[in-house]
Amino acid sequence: MRHLHIGVFFALTAAATAGAQSVIEWDQGLRRLDSGWRAHAGNDAAWAGRDFDDSSWTLSALGESHTPTPGAYDERWYRLKIDLPSKHPPLALSEAGADGIYEVYLNGRLLPGARLHSAWGISWLTSGAAVPLDDVAYGLGSGPSVLAVHTRVPNNSLFHWNPARLVLQLSIGTIEVAKQVTFARKSEWLMQRLITYAIGLLLTLAAIPLILLSRFQRNHREYLWAGLNLLCLANLATAFSPAAFVFLELPAIYLAPITQIEFTFAFAGRPITRVWRIYQGVIVVAIFTLLPLLWFGGLDFFPYQAIEASLLLPPMAVLPVLLFVWYRGGNREAGWLIVPSLLPLLSICMVDLGLIGMWLGSPHLAFLLNSIPIGPFFMRVDGPAGPLYLFAIVIVIFLRFNRVSHQQARDAAEWEAARTVQQVLIPAEVSSVEGFSIEMAYKPASEVGGDFYQIVPTGNGGVLAIVGDVSGKGMPAAMTVSLLVGTFRTLVHYTQSPGEILAAMNQRMRGRSDGGFTTCLVIRIDADGAMTAANAGHLAPYLDGREITLDNGLPLGLSPDAHYFETGLLLPPGAQLTLMTDGVLEARSAEGELFGFERTAAASTNPAEEIVRAAQRFGQQDDITVLTVRLTADAAALA
Repeated sequence: MRHLHIGVFFALTAAATAGAQSVIEWDQGLRRLDSGWRAHAGNDAAWAGRDFDDSSWTLSALGESHTPTPGAYDERWYRLKIDLPSKHPPLALSEAGADGIYEVYLNGRLLPGARLHSAWGISWLTSGAAVPLDDVAYGLGSGPSVLAVHTRVPNNSLFHWNPARLVLQLSIGTIEVAKQVTFARKSEWLMQRLITYAIGLLLTLAAIPLILLSRFQRNHREYLWAGLNLLCLANLATAFSPAAFVFLELPAIYLAPITQIEFTFAFAGRPITRVWRIYQGVIVVAIFTLLPLLWFGGLDFFPYQAIEASLLLPPMAVLPVLLFVWYRGGNREAGWLIVPSLLPLLSICMVDLGLIGMWLGSPHLAFLLNSIPIGPFFMRVDGPAGPLYLFAIVIVIFLRFNRVSHQQARDAAEWEAARTVQQVLIPAEVSSVEGFSIEMAYKPASEVGGDFYQIVPTGNGGVLAIVGDVSGKGMPAAMTVSLLVGTFRTLVHYTQSPGEILAAMNQRMRGRSDGGFTTCLVIRIDADGAMTAANAGHLAPYLDGREITLDNGLPLGLSPDAHYFETGLLLPPGAQLTLMTDGVLEARSAEGELFGFERTAAASTNPAEEIVRAAQRFGQQDDITVLTVRLTADAAALA
């Protein structure tokens, strides 16, 4: 059988030499069909026929460089006559070429596998295949056979920038050898691309946790932008087709500097300046203008590379400088990113320069496109940039996350301590006072609020009530509340004058407010319904739905010379006095509308809990405290 194989190949060589005046070369156990073809521009289905006379066609090598035909597509036909003996082993045609730009006919019949596609369906991947040649179906061994190849490539430099991707290779041999060679070609292709795809997968797997982490750390946008930046870098050099290259990989290239700018400024905790916003706008415009021009042939591929490189220069050059300045300014984490932040965009520009070097015929620049051999694998020149950048991001995110976690633990401890203090100072229920019906509702906007209230019985059968609102939240607010409530409880042993109480509390706040302030309302109600009120910038009380006019002093803690004048009033039996904080008034709907004075006045006649629920349904924004007081009829009669 081995002698039969050799005889077949020698017979095939001799026939091809005689019929087309060319020698078929030996390649890995197959007979390569590179030379001896006759070529003609245009398209006619009759050119695939076995008996068509192609003697007037030009003698050519398969896929030989030529002047493209006018029109949207460069379309050509190639024909080669081969003569097989009547007895031969099962044969196969081994094909290798860019998918979508060619199809092969044998004796007028279209072979399985390769097909012509529109520009959207053309792939840069080599469509290696071993096509079995059935003797009966294709009429082999009964005279000279004709292989015909129909090629069609869009007349756009985007599809021609690397001629090696468009070269076709056809070989004929036994099925076993053809399959082995096809498998070897695919393995070689995988070895050349495996590291690139592994890097892309690594960047993607790192990006997903960062994006998810941003959902739990909403105050740290750097996690989100770092993840999106890595996703953009993961998409580089992975496009299989011109369409994917233009509409997936190139947008990723342009989105990479946008996301890197966002990450860098979010990482440093600084607002993005107007100049950078303008630059980002230019990049977005480039995506929607340059890429369609490149696809439809309005812009040649190699000049486009120069434009792309120039657009990437500003962030590549300036962001490392900014990181260095911030590092010198005390942001030690920024030091880890100074050099790595340069690498992703620099690697893209290096590839652009390599392509420009190919265009200009400069070997000193074109070498940047060469792959680096690593054992049996190969890595592009821009390959190391992604992992090194990822390594730096992992370090800074780890440092940032570790610091943030410790800060959150401290904040949680502080909030818990503040909540404990507040629970002690602000009673969950008010004590009953004979002759009065008192209701209270307190709903902080967060775990620890700045509102406070106290109800203290007086010696003559009345009550002394205070409602206040401390600016700020957390432990500072809780400590201020502690100071004020303690002061109030001490003062009531010496005076029950609302004006004197506010003046003393204001003096107590001197030097302790840290720039904050406290609004406060103090009202004394005697058993006969006589009321005395003093106000320190607080929301006025309501009496049966009507706002009471009071002399209004400055909030506590703003001026040591503030005076608080008292106003005398009368609480009729059965009437409802409502004291509240501005959390009711400032409740805001989803559309931005405030609860407002009219709704507040209308709701003030309701029970305390109902007032709070109304504000919450409308849209609570701040702490809400509501205190209602009624003088019972029996108490008034006794008084």
